[in-house]
Amino acid sequence: MTAPRIILSFGLCLIVCGTTALAGAPMGPAMATLEPGQWSISFEYAHENINLAADGHSIESIVGGSSERYSQSFAIDEMESDMFFGRLTYGLSETWDVFVRVGLSDAQDDLEVTGPGFISGAGGQLGFDGSHGLAWGIGTRATFWSSGPWSIGGLAQVTWLDPDDSDFRITVPGAPNQAVVGEGELDYLQSQFNLALMYQENSWGVWAGPFVQLVDGDLDMDAQFVINGATQGNLAFSGDLEEESMVGGHAGAACALSNSVACWVEGQFTADSWLLGLGGIIRMK
Repeated sequence: MTAPRIILSFGLCLIVCGTTALAGAPMGPAMATLEPGQWSISFEYAHENINLAADGHSIESIVGGSSERYSQSFAIDEMESDMFFGRLTYGLSETWDVFVRVGLSDAQDDLEVTGPGFISGAGGQLGFDGSHGLAWGIGTRATFWSSGPWSIGGLAQVTWLDPDDSDFRITVPGAPNQAVVGEGELDYLQSQFNLALMYQENSWGVWAGPFVQLVDGDLDMDAQFVINGATQGNLAFSGDLEEESMVGGHAGAACALSNSVACWVEGQFTADSWLLGLGGIIRMK
């Protein structure tokens, strides 16, 4: 198998699954790339912009007093995330690879409160600025058919992302001595699936097509009501993340630099998200 066949996917995705959806991690090649028993090392980067929604319950309690539980929602518009991965791939056969990846991801956005409660009355918005935290995943890809420069393959992967926690402080409008001070945590599991039609010519190739992406995630917050520097109560929120869109298109290009080294660049797009990714692959002899 030559180095140009490391690359190129045109995705047609089909899946039946009962989870919620989110934007994805970098996909890269969507076909088998290695000989049986062969290894490769990849380095990947992606920048993602996505709209999300979180629905759950908040509990407000006054120190030494009563507590209240209610439903609350958050809109997360255009969350930005940077991802860095190292990927180790193994060829099970000429048409089937498996891989693992590990790296870092972060997340930044303003969370807009759309439900009732103290936070909503305090301005309706809080900033989330989670620094880089652990990210890892597993996946597989296969080639099902090939003829001349054309091939059909597919990729399935699951990636878990856990950006670092974010501190926030919300000052009550008109009352600068009153604030909500706390910490937010965001983590989510992404799944992506595609079938791919691929075209390659000598050492280069291109791909384009649709894909499906799914996730199960959580948003959790713990905060205190602070008045004149003293804690007067507590607030806790736990909610599930939901998608704005799950089906989209992706396109990319790739080039084999030698018999063992290749690079690729891709874009993923849905109605409410986009991702730009790039990667380099080194095949072991």
